[in-house]
Amino acid sequence: MEVNNSKDRTMKKLNAMIWAGVLACLSFTLSAVPYNDESTVTQTIQVVHINQAGVAELSTLKGIGLKKAQAIVEFRQQNGKFQLIEDLLKVKGIGENIIKENLSRIKV
Repeated sequence: MEVNNSKDRTMKKLNAMIWAGVLACLSFTLSAVPYNDESTVTQTIQVVHINQAGVAELSTLKGIGLKKAQAIVEFRQQNGKFQLIEDLLKVKGIGENIIKENLSRIKV
């Protein structure tokens, strides 16, 4: 009887040590995983100055490909600087939706 109790105690101790090791590994692993708190996440918004930007920079705007970007640059060269963001509507192929989608990124 004493032998069985000794084996039971040994098994319980071994089991407890194994679980302690597992829990230690889990807590270490979880502490190593970066926590992404949304309140600290910031997103950098690239502002495009339409009176200074070239074709490459203008083409980063939503709905503006290389052809429309080139049209903006040519319009600016022929007519001078844009006074208002809405002046982009004078460029062929630029509509209100494009301006709405990019309003937070466009500066004159």
